[in-house]
Amino acid sequence: MRRWQLLIIPSKLRVVAALVIILAPDPSIQSYTEYVHNELSGNKKLIVHCRSKDDDIGAQIVDVGSDLHWDFFGGDRTLFWCKLAVEDRRLSFDAYTNSDAYGSICCRDIHWSVRDDGLHLLDSDGQELKSHRQGWNHP
Repeated sequence: MRRWQLLIIPSKLRVVAALVIILAPDPSIQSYTEYVHNELSGNKKLIVHCRSKDDDIGAQIVDVGSDLHWDFFGGDRTLFWCKLAVEDRRLSFDAYTNSDAYGSICCRDIHWSVRDDGLHLLDSDGQELKSHRQGWNHP
């Protein structure tokens, strides 16, 4: 009987070890907060609609001086994209493509500034990353 018990214990340990590995958090997945700031001149209301494959934040109206923000867990396959509209201008962009694209460039708090000349990505010090500037589209 003891020999049989010794054979069971290692298999139980293997099951426990497998569960620990399966349930352990993925180190490539990180927590992020995405911000879209309305820094337009005048009193222009900005319409922002952001979504991912799994989450739709919905169309939101963002007043000048305010922002739309949301929290999410980003990994290698995470993609958030947004559509912006103000008066006769439109713009679509990938707000987050994966942890290497924006998270490592700037920070865990990703700030997009919407201005009269277009969209700007800011680093953790509030400095613009010119490589991620995008102008408005006019219909």
